[in-house]
Amino acid sequence: MMKVTILGTNGGYVSAGEANSSILIENNDDRVIIDMGSGVLSNLERVCSLDKINNVVITHAHSDHFSDALVAVYGRLISKQLKREVQDLVFHGPDDSLLKEKLKLENVSSYSVIDEDTVLNIGSLKLTFYKTIHGVTCYAVKCEVDGKSVFYTSDTSYSEKLIKEAKGCDLLLCECSILKKYGSGSRIGHMNTAECAAFIKETKASKVRLVHLPCYLHYSIIENECGYECAKSLEEIIL
Repeated sequence: MMKVTILGTNGGYVSAGEANSSILIENNDDRVIIDMGSGVLSNLERVCSLDKINNVVITHAHSDHFSDALVAVYGRLISKQLKREVQDLVFHGPDDSLLKEKLKLENVSSYSVIDEDTVLNIGSLKLTFYKTIHGVTCYAVKCEVDGKSVFYTSDTSYSEKLIKEAKGCDLLLCECSILKKYGSGSRIGHMNTAECAAFIKETKASKVRLVHLPCYLHYSIIENECGYECAKSLEEIIL
């Protein structure tokens, strides 16, 4: 049984009490967090201690996707100083010099480079990666276990390639960054509400939640325009 917990929903900047887009995926004792921007650690501690997390995927080197990862390194350092039984924290992300420099700390954390050929097995969880259309190297993530799959788009413009990879997934977490009145999201490496709706329709995903949401809008506005439900922080989805 795979459980997905939404740790944050906002893109760019966060509203009061919120966090940047992030998910925790669990299958029994196998766990991975995908993205760790602002506010994510605070929400994580409501459902699971950081001490129980050994693997974190960072989809790209924009701060709303990794800022709390910098803090997580010191969280693991403190746990080691307190002689808690914890492993080194392993970050998995693109070949980016900033991420590799900031997220590695001797005897505390390490950094493993991912690309489109990477198959990452974390216990029963199988993760594969697909390059998105964004301003920097960025990867969408598919996580599979026991015939169930979650597809997280991370940040991307409308992409036929990603539609193909997400097709038929059990849960699609799809970015929806701006309203359609502002024009195509492709100019900023994202999707507007109309593009997001078209993307989702083509995937034929069983269940959908919108993520990377603009913090300045009430979610009902996005839902009315896009036609799909926004993710809610700390929402648990069982597959």
